[in-house]
Amino acid sequence: MAEAAPIPEYRCLICTTPYKEPRKLPCGHTFCYRCLTSYIEAEHVTADEDRHYFPCPVCDAPSAPRDVSTDVSTWAECFPINNLYLNPITAETSDVHLCAPCQRGKESNPAEVWCTDCGEKLCKQCRISHERSKASSKHRLVSVSTVVGGICDVMVDEICPRHDRKQLDVYCVDHSAMCCSVCVSVSHRHCSNIKPIEDVVRKTKAGQHTRETEWKELREETKKMLDDDDLGMTLLTSIENELSAKMTNRIQQAKDKLDNLNATYQSDLADKCKALRQKLSSRRMCVNTFHTNAENSHLLMSHLDQHISERHKFFIREQTKSQISGHYRRMDQNTNKQPNRFDITLELGTIIDEIMKMTTLGNIDVTSTISAVSHNANVCIGTMIETLLSTPSASTLADSTSTSDLTGSLQYSTVQTTPVKSAVDVWTGSVSCVKTVDSSTLGRSDTPWLMGGIFTDNNELLMTDYSNKRLLLFDDTYSYVNTFNIGGYPKDIVRGRVDHEVFVAVLEEGILKCEFRNGQLTLISKISCPSTTWGIAVLGDNILVNTNNWVEVMTVDGEVTKSIQKGGKYRYLATAHSSATVYHTDDNDVVCSRLDSDTEVYRYRDPSMRDPTGIGLDQDDNAYVCGCSSGYVRLVSPDGSRGRVLVSMLSTINHPWCVVVHPTKQEFVVTSFQESTSLELYRFNSK
Repeated sequence: MAEAAPIPEYRCLICTTPYKEPRKLPCGHTFCYRCLTSYIEAEHVTADEDRHYFPCPVCDAPSAPRDVSTDVSTWAECFPINNLYLNPITAETSDVHLCAPCQRGKESNPAEVWCTDCGEKLCKQCRISHERSKASSKHRLVSVSTVVGGICDVMVDEICPRHDRKQLDVYCVDHSAMCCSVCVSVSHRHCSNIKPIEDVVRKTKAGQHTRETEWKELREETKKMLDDDDLGMTLLTSIENELSAKMTNRIQQAKDKLDNLNATYQSDLADKCKALRQKLSSRRMCVNTFHTNAENSHLLMSHLDQHISERHKFFIREQTKSQISGHYRRMDQNTNKQPNRFDITLELGTIIDEIMKMTTLGNIDVTSTISAVSHNANVCIGTMIETLLSTPSASTLADSTSTSDLTGSLQYSTVQTTPVKSAVDVWTGSVSCVKTVDSSTLGRSDTPWLMGGIFTDNNELLMTDYSNKRLLLFDDTYSYVNTFNIGGYPKDIVRGRVDHEVFVAVLEEGILKCEFRNGQLTLISKISCPSTTWGIAVLGDNILVNTNNWVEVMTVDGEVTKSIQKGGKYRYLATAHSSATVYHTDDNDVVCSRLDSDTEVYRYRDPSMRDPTGIGLDQDDNAYVCGCSSGYVRLVSPDGSRGRVLVSMLSTINHPWCVVVHPTKQEFVVTSFQESTSLELYRFNSK
């Protein structure tokens, strides 16, 4: 008798073994309870003790329990169990199929069917009543014996991750984003294609592929990358063995001296290959983790079709797309420049007749490439994820006209939906100036000096005008709309730790803690800081200030807890919350450091970059740096290994001062050092 095929199981993204008590983070990634606990404790040991969050192990998104005062060892318990990832074997041994209506009546009768629309198990009698009821006669019922794992008990999370206790009930087709009422009013109020989520579910139901072939292809492409990395490991070992044997054969007739040199050579070769193998192993681990995620996603999607409602399938599909997109970005960032092929050649140091004079047998030269298989698979995965992200924006949604109770006050535009625009590679795409703002249009007699800026939740631009003691507000089209008088000289502005909170550094006034809500600026309190404070930033519970010779780390009460020495005056800061890193300039260098361990991640230096002032980060932690004296904007990669001049000569600005990078759009604002043009808007375009 043939053996039954093994039942596929969901696997943890850390240990890559079947899940044991899967816990889901806010970003959507899921891990074993023990794996997550170990990771959090290890991360907390190396991080700042006062940091109340930890980065996701695969996408670096910051995660925190609701109650940050709980002990770190219990943080993993604060995250919900992901019932979707309960493996079939575990679920079958632990689940007791009881009729839900009978349980409400304090009875315990075995269930025989599962209603995918109501999300309840029903016994025989309740099934009959269910089928006879006019309200539920058309509901789909499936046998509980055919339901896979814990899907019949799953409670799909329909609460907005950004606004607690708000229901996700509308969909922005323009951004392919599920939204609550607050999201729409704050971040999508200018979008022209907002739909009730019920309409989107109904429309996508008809056009959705029943077999979810995209998820299968995604898994297969990552399997290609994984197999190709395995092949690269095998080839590397084969080359090592071949070169080792070649050298051994050449020295068979040599004496003791030759034997000693051979041992030195073998050790050198082994060390080199070990280091390369470690690099390849690191790459393979990253790809393997993503492959596991892709397998989990494919397995999840293949199980959804027959077992839960279309609404829940829609939510699960959208949430899975979001988390795997963030994971892919991290994998692509970590692997697209990491080679998985190493060509090692042997160069003989001298001829055998002069063997006794030799000090080395040869040099080991390594040339590396990324194989065509891995490159093509990576490109294919990126294309498929872009397709997945744009799938809900099907043209069939354009004729939706109904509204929900929550969104009834919104105006729904029946317009032809356009596909979601693919992201431009900032390292190959071109940059063009799309708007300039003349200083004369901003009022006041003194030429404005826009020293710092932030984007608000409304996609508005709020900037400090040092010359005229005010803040300037620009709308999402970068048109000047309002002024807020400060009463001092504002140097820099940064978003705070919570929604609507902003901090403004003011000359000789300290740091103003304010609330910016609904277009109104309200002063909350003042925080003392060093008198030479220029640029400011926020990282976790810390406020960072840039002085003439130091980057000072302060508490919200103004107490300095740490200092980082640097050179150069009038400089600004940027922080990456996901990696707990701070970016600053040291004379003409750009430095990235971990705040928790004081480790210098990289130091970027370019001879042509003179007097760097403003610095900003995009969503992938690429650094944008203004060279005030060099007159251009330079891009620096997240690891500091490469740089690129984005704008070699600005449109009408000779001395760029500040750069503000949009958090979601591929565009950035550059301001001037008191010139006739106050700011210019630049946008990426694919070549």
